[in-house]
Amino acid sequence: MFSEPTVRAPSARARNLCALVAPLLALTLCLSLWSTSAQAARPKSQQPGATIVINGDPGGSVRARYNEIEEINRLSQRVEIRRGACLSSCTMFLGADNVCVSPQASFGFHGPYRFGQKLTPEEFDQWSKFIASHYPPEIRHWYMTKARYKTYSPAHISGAELIRLGVQKCE
Repeated sequence: MFSEPTVRAPSARARNLCALVAPLLALTLCLSLWSTSAQAARPKSQQPGATIVINGDPGGSVRARYNEIEEINRLSQRVEIRRGACLSSCTMFLGADNVCVSPQASFGFHGPYRFGQKLTPEEFDQWSKFIASHYPPEIRHWYMTKARYKTYSPAHISGAELIRLGVQKCE
């Protein structure tokens, strides 16, 4: 009553498609296996020796960033600031033990404040010095004499300029 299904030979179009797709699938698989070992860890990763890649960071709490950098250093992690804007407390990553920047990244520095409110002169000086302690000497000097007074509109520097000032370039 029921007939046997007919098995047809693949059409020329299907054979051509398979001939195209098979090598692409193999290439995709190889590339994904190759790149997996070089993948970056997420910020705040607990993986020892991991590479943390920053592709833009708006900043945040100076205390929280300090704690994050301490943990990165404890775990012997590397920080690569690759592209995008690294603003505010993100710039403190320049004080990590193993950090590099890309010429494509940009950095925005400003003085400390608390939830949009000015600090007392003593607090402003104390927190400015604390933030600056995370910068290489030339950047520290520039920050303390100029950038920290830009409280609400950051002073910008390119990654290329930071490299020129001695920060390690990401390869």
